[in-house]
Amino acid sequence: MELPIRRYGDLMFEYLYPLRRKVGLLAGLIFTTLALQLINPQIIRSFIDTAVSTSNTQPLIWAGVLFLATSLLLQIVGVAATYVGEDVGWQSTNQLRADLARHCLRLDMSFHNEHTPGEMIERIDGDVTELATFFSQFALNLIANGLLLVGILITLAIEDWRVG
Repeated sequence: MELPIRRYGDLMFEYLYPLRRKVGLLAGLIFTTLALQLINPQIIRSFIDTAVSTSNTQPLIWAGVLFLATSLLLQIVGVAATYVGEDVGWQSTNQLRADLARHCLRLDMSFHNEHTPGEMIERIDGDVTELATFFSQFALNLIANGLLLVGILITLAIEDWRVG
């Protein structure tokens, strides 16, 4: 059975809409992670430029502290994004599992005679778990890394338009 791409979007919207606040939080955490990943190299650049141009160590200490604080914050936000992403993934797929089980229980006996209980469990639980893994890890990482690439190109264009 092949579904048009619009149907996939509708299906995803149906299961993510009840979790819209958590999805919004997840989006905010992902954008924060991306911003911190773009800021950290700028702090290192500032540190190196300051180290080369002056003998005053005070700005170097502050740049080092700022780099460490940003790195620590990046790790904390990354863990929070992973937690929220997994939570959203499991909650939405648990609802999908419940809907699939409800649908299967409403089917007539001829369907149940054709399919073994193990096959049904694998289809309802195993395939949905694969979907949860796909959406919570692969798709999310793909989107985040795509946005990071765009951010890097924008940063390079701001630094020197011939590079970006």
